[in-house]
Amino acid sequence: MSELKLAVVTGANSGVGKATTLELVRAGWGVVMVCRSEERGGRAMMEILGELPRAKLQVEWCDLGVLDEVRALAERLDGWLAAQRLELTALVNNAGVYRARLERTRDGFERTMAINHLGHFHLTLLLQQRLRRPGARVVNVSSEAHRRSRVGGRNWERVLRGTGRWNGAKAYCDSKLANILFTQELHRRWGPEGTVATAVHPGMLSTAIWDRNRTFGMKVARLLKPLMGPPEAGGKRVARVVADLPASEVKGAYFSREKRVTPGTREDGGFSALCLWEASEQAVTESF
Repeated sequence: MSELKLAVVTGANSGVGKATTLELVRAGWGVVMVCRSEERGGRAMMEILGELPRAKLQVEWCDLGVLDEVRALAERLDGWLAAQRLELTALVNNAGVYRARLERTRDGFERTMAINHLGHFHLTLLLQQRLRRPGARVVNVSSEAHRRSRVGGRNWERVLRGTGRWNGAKAYCDSKLANILFTQELHRRWGPEGTVATAVHPGMLSTAIWDRNRTFGMKVARLLKPLMGPPEAGGKRVARVVADLPASEVKGAYFSREKRVTPGTREDGGFSALCLWEASEQAVTESF
């Protein structure tokens, strides 16, 4: 097998995903950039190659809100890795959206949860033969917004479907809590086999997520963008967790910017994390 360290980064055409990709290739990693838009993904890759002509990059297309596309992506990645005799060193589940209006995917799931959590959950499990081993890392990009979520126990099925009381901010916060609970349960299940699962909040950053909705809160956020950190700062923080920190410091952990902190999850002995896992597993099974 090649000694090349290889990461798959979702949402890699802009913002934190692109900045993380740039940091990793600067460190000598190869990166598979997973992007929803073929045009934007190709443009982002060419911009990185313009700065680092020897960067080892590949672009794959996938809408993480469409589970059939996630399955097709995992199949392509597995075949390519086998043909190139490469190990997958890290999966960076970064892609994320905020929706001000309730939307459902063609699989019947609430779009924010589908893209921010469920698609990543499905991709991770589909790649488990590549990731469930010593030395592999799964890094889930979360947010301090998770502390405003109040979801617990067996309510995750309802949240995935977008039923009951719903608003865009709540859905986003719930999805960011899901990122952390998924990390915790992944660490419990795969950690004994050597997989390092961790979550990171890259900071409040001036990214395009603030530009795509017209709510009052988003209008205020756009006015504050000059006071936010640049995406490059977030990319450095994510890449640090992926590539620099030893496994003993990051496994099962949550980082807010550069600091390891205690997440705002309920003290329920992992019950919410288990319920989320089971609801997510059932959801992707039903979508076949």
